[in-house]
Amino acid sequence: MSGRCFSSSIIRLTIATVVAATGAALLGPAAPRAETPAEALLAPPILRALDDELSGMRMRDHVARLAAIHRVPASPGYHEAAEYLMAQARAYGLSDVHAEVFPGDGRTWFGTLRGNRGWRVEGGVLEEVSPKPRRIGSFDDLQMLVADNSESADVTAPLVDVGSGTSLRDYEGKDVRGKLVLSDGPPGAVHPLAVEARGAAGLVSYNSNQRTGWWRDDVDLIRWGHLDARGRANTFALMISVREARQFQQRLAAGEPIVLHAAVRAQNDDSVPYETLIATIPGTDPSRGEIVFSCHFDHQKPAANDNASGCSANLEIARVIRKLVDEKRIAQPLRTLRFVWPSEMTGTIAYLAKYPEIARRMKAAIHLDMVGGNPFVTKSVLHITRSPWSVASITDEVAATFARYVIDGAYKGAATGDFARAVRTPGGSKDALWADFTPYESGSDHWIYQEGSFAVPTIYLRDWPDIYIHTSKDIPDNVEPTKIKRAAFIAAASGYYLANLSSRPEGHLDALIPLVVAGAHQRLADDARRAVARMAATRAPTAVRTPLPAPTATSQGEGGAERARKEAVVLVAEGVRREQRRVMSLQRFLEGEPPNARLQARLEERAASLSAAAASLAFPEVPKVLAAGRAPGADARVPVRSPDVKGPLGPGSDWVREKAGPQAAALAVSRLPNSDDVTYEIVNLIDGTRTVGEIRDGVSAEFEPVDVGAVAEYLELLAKIGAVRFK
Repeated sequence: MSGRCFSSSIIRLTIATVVAATGAALLGPAAPRAETPAEALLAPPILRALDDELSGMRMRDHVARLAAIHRVPASPGYHEAAEYLMAQARAYGLSDVHAEVFPGDGRTWFGTLRGNRGWRVEGGVLEEVSPKPRRIGSFDDLQMLVADNSESADVTAPLVDVGSGTSLRDYEGKDVRGKLVLSDGPPGAVHPLAVEARGAAGLVSYNSNQRTGWWRDDVDLIRWGHLDARGRANTFALMISVREARQFQQRLAAGEPIVLHAAVRAQNDDSVPYETLIATIPGTDPSRGEIVFSCHFDHQKPAANDNASGCSANLEIARVIRKLVDEKRIAQPLRTLRFVWPSEMTGTIAYLAKYPEIARRMKAAIHLDMVGGNPFVTKSVLHITRSPWSVASITDEVAATFARYVIDGAYKGAATGDFARAVRTPGGSKDALWADFTPYESGSDHWIYQEGSFAVPTIYLRDWPDIYIHTSKDIPDNVEPTKIKRAAFIAAASGYYLANLSSRPEGHLDALIPLVVAGAHQRLADDARRAVARMAATRAPTAVRTPLPAPTATSQGEGGAERARKEAVVLVAEGVRREQRRVMSLQRFLEGEPPNARLQARLEERAASLSAAAASLAFPEVPKVLAAGRAPGADARVPVRSPDVKGPLGPGSDWVREKAGPQAAALAVSRLPNSDDVTYEIVNLIDGTRTVGEIRDGVSAEFEPVDVGAVAEYLELLAKIGAVRFK
């Protein structure tokens, strides 16, 4: 059994224990009667209605239809898929169904992300001419044979093996001019060295999918390949399996000359636009903001789990809520529900940057990316991923509450045959749900929603691993109807509850607040465990700037054990601040209501109590640290973001590299193994009040200790290029 499943069980037992111990005092006599926490947030008839109407089979049918289309961003296939989704949305009675259109010219900036070029592909073939004439692959059989953004060509040439093809050493002693290059590296990285610099005719690539424990076990997989999506010097790349490549390598190593014929019919076309699809279910009070359901529907054919599954779930959630409202089985939501189907990340930021007033109305988002993988096939675990610490929100607790309802009900059904609360699809699996709760990790559109420019707390549901991601075997048969229904149920219940969250009785605050506090205690206990491990580590903070800044409480001017203890205290103290922000984030959903001094005092009391909770976890210094505020001796400058620069600002991003040049790659934080997430949070923590030192403490607690000088160096670079300024 997966260790993740054991951890989920422990989490469930911990929460149940805390709620049982504190429930009477916190819920009060007016609390609704319920057998599970989820039923305290949404009445059992609402949960039952969602369970009855959500159809895993219908979702898998949508998956099969989308998987039949090559949905490369800004391409005719993408438009075909968009037309299908919009037709379904209109048939289901959704409002304001339309496509937002953005340039696909490879030059237009959408916030800090630059878009790709549009692309048309009609065909391709790879054949061996000699010494063994045969057909190796055809676009008609497998459309991902032709790597994205390839150009038309018709070449007959010898094959040369360059190994990875991503370093100068790979080409030593090899003449590739006019030849076809067999390579293992990403086509977009090989092309500049092999084709643009050395005159190769094109690439034959066996680059493989993302690494998992099963990486390259299946040597017949063919990966979705890409050339430079904004390139103006592209030729082509054709994708083959590892098995095919190994056979070529053995023959070439034995001295056998091999001649191949490669033909491609494709064209980069700057006139083909991006499209982001929109539909809504209007709320009774649109002034109270919106809840967004999101997915991305681009990717190669078939791309079933990634991400026809998320888009099919998004569509089914919209259909079911619209139907249940129309039938008066559930109330029309207070807030508008907005459904968005973009191309991954680029389509999302293009939309948010174009409509900042809509972005400001978004109270929360639910993003679905890979939610249907059969774990016995794809090896997947469904992760309910929390928001980053910078935007800690009650949304995490809402998602966890409904996820536990599904996890517990599924296990009880599988273990005892009692399926009363076992969300499942007839004809689908009866298995327990392999799921867990994970910290923030980037990788999809939740990265855009939660970026500091927009700061929309996002519930992120995703499968990982998926051993067939981005390959020829990410097929509809891998999508299990009960699994996708369970993911859709968690998303639908969470979104519908958040859409109605208010101080009115139907908002069920008397249930939500103690659940958030109980969850805070559990998360603080996890922080304490990490802090104990941190005390055992006596190494200096990573990404140390040279020369070193003046010693501070978190720098080099103290012994290893003392420094480790202080870093542990920082971790727990920042964990308390995170949970205090989470409790107070409830105010985000109460905007527009009359002031409620009693509720405000209650929230402040619950937030303040968490300091004592941290002290009880063997860190008695924490209340004093929290009361003291800014640490003496730390960098006290306060950075402020430019309101005109919207989007991620990682050192490796196109926008930062274009503005800063080679300085960005030389930053100390760029050398961290998790640099993308660390720098993302450094920027997210800029709120106009936090000092550089406080930002350092925040990211050091969330990830690992980072030297304050390295954080300052990064922020100084952002100031130099106009993304931030110092007060």
